[in-house]
Amino acid sequence: MPATRLAIVSPAQQGRMTLPASMGQIVAGETEQREIAGSWLQSWRLPAGFAELRPFLEELARQGLLQEREVLWGPATDAEEPLRLVLRGALSPQILRRALTSLQLRAFLPGRVLLAQGNELAIEIWGDATALPLANHQLVEALMEFPVDVALTPHWRSGQFRLLISDMDSTLIAIECIDELGAHLGLKSKIATITERSMAGELDFRSSLRERVRLLAGTPVSAIDAVIRERLQFSPGARELIAAAKRAGMETAVVSGGFTQFTRHVQEELDLDYAFANQLDIRDGKLTGEVIGDIIDAEAKADILDLLAIAAGTDASQCVAIGDGANDLPMLRKAGVGIAYRAKPAVRAQANYQIRQGGLEFASSILGLP
Repeated sequence: MPATRLAIVSPAQQGRMTLPASMGQIVAGETEQREIAGSWLQSWRLPAGFAELRPFLEELARQGLLQEREVLWGPATDAEEPLRLVLRGALSPQILRRALTSLQLRAFLPGRVLLAQGNELAIEIWGDATALPLANHQLVEALMEFPVDVALTPHWRSGQFRLLISDMDSTLIAIECIDELGAHLGLKSKIATITERSMAGELDFRSSLRERVRLLAGTPVSAIDAVIRERLQFSPGARELIAAAKRAGMETAVVSGGFTQFTRHVQEELDLDYAFANQLDIRDGKLTGEVIGDIIDAEAKADILDLLAIAAGTDASQCVAIGDGANDLPMLRKAGVGIAYRAKPAVRAQANYQIRQGGLEFASSILGLP
């Protein structure tokens, strides 16, 4: 007979729930019990048919409702394997129960606590790894109203990933460089509108970039240095993520539809292995309004991912890509793990994982990097 998984989540001040005597006789073994985020999490694997257990489970659910406990259950199948549920942010019992309830709808059930430290919680979840993409989107939707980030992942093995490749503007750094250059000409609003539509996938990236660069014609090159000096800020967690990736033996790269002057600065500041971007045409100390050579667009980013993977002795499946705009989508889809960072809706809908609230350091949690 197929086994059943049972989990009980209850407020800490209520203590633990006692199983009915008839059920207690068939409990194979009780997993670790621990107080987390103001709740007790208890989990059992029951070696009996799911249908036969239903009367006991319904009685537990009734008791739980009276005592403000949430009882979750579902069939345990041969496809089950240990996964990781990671939450980071302003955690509470309500958030934990909401996440577990969302997963229960897809037959994921909790096991032991892996980490409960500061504002981060990791729980082992048993379930079918092939259902992860949909489960992650359902988790995000279920927790949309809360200030937390969440991810359900496999247990990545040590050395699983060989390359971390990231977009620059609004990802590794908190600004759109071309918009800030436009501010020197009083054109920031006009250029930013084009940028926003391009990142949302409403405009072709190549033509929109050329249109924006033409608006910069005549801008002194010193304006680039001023933007770097006065306006460029790294996104929260960017330094921590890159440092964690390098400690894990990963090569690191920034690939941008922006400009080489900015990517060189980012590369130096973060000690990245590679940097790719578009080259502005400069004459007599001013921007001509043209781009030199081929433009790095969405397809080029994905191609660069492939090339860097080959250089690292691997393929795209062992690479991690992070981005926020429509021109990052082919790169995110090609990578073994694609992470949308505070991204546009079209990007969030197609990425493996999302960071909505916190900084880039949550990518380290997703990847299981120390």
